[in-house]
Amino acid sequence: LCSDKTGTLTTANMSIITDQIFASDGFTAEEVILYGFLCSNADKKDDPIDRAIVSAFNDTGNSKDGYVQTEIIGFNPSVKRVVAFVKSGDKTLTIAKGLPAKILDTEAGAPDDHELQWKVDKINDHAFIKSVEATDTDLSSSGYKTIAIAVCEGNARELGDAAVWKFAGLLPMLDPPREDTPATIESLHHANISVKMITGDHANVGKETSRLIGLGTNVLPGEEMRNAPSETKNDIIWNADGFAAVLPSDKREIVLVLRNHFGLVTGMTGDGVNDAAALSAAQVGIAVAGATDAAKNAADLILTEEGLSPIYGAVLESRRIFARIKAYVVYRVAASIVLVLTLSIVIFVTSCAVDSLMIIILALLNDVSMIPVAYDNAKATTKPQLPVAKTLVLQSLFYGLVQAGLSLMFIFSMANNRDERFAIDLNGPNNEGCTGEARGFIWFHLVMVTELMIFSVRAPRFVLISPLPSMYLVGSVFLTLILGGLIAGFLQIWTVPGGDIGWIILFNIASFLVVDLMKLQFRKMIGEEPGDVILSDELLTPTTRTETQKTVEKGERYRTHRESIVSVADRNHVVEVKSKSGLPGFFSLGGDTMMDNGYIKPMGSINFMRQNQAPTIRGPHRTKQVSSPY
Repeated sequence: LCSDKTGTLTTANMSIITDQIFASDGFTAEEVILYGFLCSNADKKDDPIDRAIVSAFNDTGNSKDGYVQTEIIGFNPSVKRVVAFVKSGDKTLTIAKGLPAKILDTEAGAPDDHELQWKVDKINDHAFIKSVEATDTDLSSSGYKTIAIAVCEGNARELGDAAVWKFAGLLPMLDPPREDTPATIESLHHANISVKMITGDHANVGKETSRLIGLGTNVLPGEEMRNAPSETKNDIIWNADGFAAVLPSDKREIVLVLRNHFGLVTGMTGDGVNDAAALSAAQVGIAVAGATDAAKNAADLILTEEGLSPIYGAVLESRRIFARIKAYVVYRVAASIVLVLTLSIVIFVTSCAVDSLMIIILALLNDVSMIPVAYDNAKATTKPQLPVAKTLVLQSLFYGLVQAGLSLMFIFSMANNRDERFAIDLNGPNNEGCTGEARGFIWFHLVMVTELMIFSVRAPRFVLISPLPSMYLVGSVFLTLILGGLIAGFLQIWTVPGGDIGWIILFNIASFLVVDLMKLQFRKMIGEEPGDVILSDELLTPTTRTETQKTVEKGERYRTHRESIVSVADRNHVVEVKSKSGLPGFFSLGGDTMMDNGYIKPMGSINFMRQNQAPTIRGPHRTKQVSSPY
């Protein structure tokens, strides 16, 4: 999960720490706040930076009389600065605020397309630049987000290259982590979901925030990733705990590398227009609370609550849903294998055929009794599960073949039982066909095998120590077994003795437990171990760890990631809709379609719609990134 920082991992309730303001020579702390205020939009209440600066200026009690903001060029994530034009009497001031590196030199990091470009007047004063950078590093290392302020006397747009920009100072801002963020990170890590923080702030701010919320502190500047050679860039993205001072294109590249190069199911959170490309590129684009319409349109999920905790809840619920679907799919295929193999082999070997009507009733009972699977008490597990057809088929074959083999062994052993009281006759008198008692015996045994199997398939661990199934499922299965037993025992054409029914029950209980134990080793052999069961939706209590401990646990998660890689064939699915409707093939005569843009065309004597030309219907559509060069 790639997550932005401000407003998702942190509260976005920023505040200016006035006693930490850095003022350059020739400026005071009050002037730095004033210029920051004049370069802010007081009406933009939803911008946490402008809101904090306006609040700090109002707290000073100073007046803005004599200053009028005439124009403002808003923030752009590519240029990372805001520029405002202010009238002060007969004079004009041009004020800029933004990322310190971009305020000192607009070409820092990479040239951008802003209409105003500059270098501050002391850019070649190495002592001054080192002093600013050292102050910025100290503040960011303490967890402060820094906003730099620069001022130009006159209209910088008109002055062009003659404009002289003076660096005014730094405004330190504190954006504390959300209270539930450390617990959410702990819980996501327990569910084997790694979190990478991606922020536009200084790398030191990212590292301090990561330390406070329980992430690793290997947070790299976006520039380091951009400048890395292609052969090492992917490894840098894989090993980093996060990235700072990133551009919108960096976010998309990180997502695509994790998704397409490493084959991981990747999520991305975002809230702005600049996040839309990365949200669209991720398998799971998540628009956080308060996101713009552009971010919502590009996302797959839209959160209505702040923070990451709703994502953890969504992960658990989705894993429960998947567990129910997977259990039913495996069960249904396995039950069919058991029925087909057992019945066909018994027929081929002995010519004993269970009544066809009763086979239909068996299938009907089986289908009806499995309806409560949709409401089963499934539990999420710590290991991510993938819908890989191969493993689903292998598990179905395991249950089907093992249970069919045990069933045949039981049926034929009972046929050769020396105790006449319990023996069943599969050949009948004069080999003319098996008796009704034998047919009823086989039928009830298959009812019990297929009904009990669901409890083994649904259990992530050994059935006796796994979470209990829902009472609806238990009740449905045991009512079916009771009904099956009554039918086998009292149906006149069968009348299975009570002793035989008892043997069926005992054998099925024993074989059920044996197969369930074998299941554990088989799942391990095919790499389908589900991991530990997550018993509660409550967030885990975070524990303090050293960087070494975090690295060790990260390595363990990454091993799980490698076991949950999406195959190359499944990473990119391109779906092409060749026809908007299935009706063209239906309404056709002589090979000529009678449909035109979804409307039936008049043809010959058949005139369904009196219309010269079908109108073209156009509507909005959304596309998802399906491939990349990474």
